[in-house]
Amino acid sequence: MCNILPMSTISVPIGEGRTDLCQLLKKVEAGAQVVFTSHGKPKAVLSAYRQTGPPWRAEVPDDPERYGDLQAPVMEDWA
Repeated sequence: MCNILPMSTISVPIGEGRTDLCQLLKKVEAGAQVVFTSHGKPKAVLSAYRQTGPPWRAEVPDDPERYGDLQAPVMEDWA
């Protein structure tokens, strides 16, 4: 038996989640988040895959004079 928690989070014992995985995936696709538990303690989370956007930094700055060298500080040795 799964317990429904606030904010569309569903708590499910691992054994039950194993048998009801297809139904849980449908709920996740609908926006829920599933927390798998073992002996009442959270062990894992199943949530929807979110496509990330483009990187925040361009490979080549459009105006190097304005932004300076963006890559050199990142590529320095940390030793």
